Amino acid sequence: MRVRVISVTYRAADAVAAWTASLHAAWEARDGAASDRLKVLAVDNGSPDDTPTRLHAAAPFVTLLAQPSNRGFAAGCNVGLKTAEPGEIVVVMNPDVEVARDFFQILAMLDWPQGLAVRGPCVLDRGGAVEQSARTFPSLTTGLAGRTSVLARLLPDSAPVRRQLLARPDAGPVDVDWISGACMIAPQERWAAVGRFDEGYFMYWEDADWCKRAHNCELRVRYEPSLVVRHHQGSSSSYRPLATIVAFHRSAWHYHRTHAHAGCAHQLVAASGLIGRAAFKLALSLASRSPRDDGGQSRTRSRRN
Repeated sequence: MRVRVISVTYRAADAVAAWTASLHAAWEARDGAASDRLKVLAVDNGSPDDTPTRLHAAAPFVTLLAQPSNRGFAAGCNVGLKTAEPGEIVVVMNPDVEVARDFFQILAMLDWPQGLAVRGPCVLDRGGAVEQSARTFPSLTTGLAGRTSVLARLLPDSAPVRRQLLARPDAGPVDVDWISGACMIAPQERWAAVGRFDEGYFMYWEDADWCKRAHNCELRVRYEPSLVVRHHQGSSSSYRPLATIVAFHRSAWHYHRTHAHAGCAHQLVAASGLIGRAAFKLALSLASRSPRDDGGQSRTRSRRN
């Protein structure tokens, strides 16, 4: 099995040691030949901190491709995907993700039928709870029953929430609409068939867009809970929480305009809902900031609002 791991780093100095250590331990634990080499590429989007230095110190086996500026997550992923070679299984993942020790061993046992575009693992949060990394495509009801909605928090087992959030590890593998970009796994040929990430998404929703295009190519997207990763959210977005909220909602609007194909009334409702949600999130973020916070340095809990 030939594997290439691609990650985009930005202000990720505190995360890279654990990320690369988990990759090394999982690769060593597999049943493959000792001479096989794991290819890991970190595309650094002009980090102003010491991310490149700490990455080199923690994992000299990682190839660092430094970019002069931060053009966004999708653009960074595309730089990395250009390096992938035919026959490789390509794992695109965040640097704040750690793979389970049996990750590569299980990955080697999975086949890739022609109709399957991509797999997404079971994603656990810091405390070991299941993140809802497999979902139905965004719609007007997503704001009411989506992952961070009030309904999902108060009534997680209600029918509207269960129709939106599909990550149920005990149920086994299942085909879904889209999976989280925290970790996406596909052969290089499938990445090439669906195409690059849309660089109109600076961050957020590029994963849903890519999966939507995979479906348009009559390819399936699968949630694969036998593969497990742990996600320590917010390694880079926490430095600019207000800009992160704006980016999230701007990308949501870009997704809607790209895929909704709706009339003016529907577009107006969607735009009004996103503006209202963004205003509410911004107000909450400002209210929660300490007077000692400056320069947008307060921490947010999640990279994916």
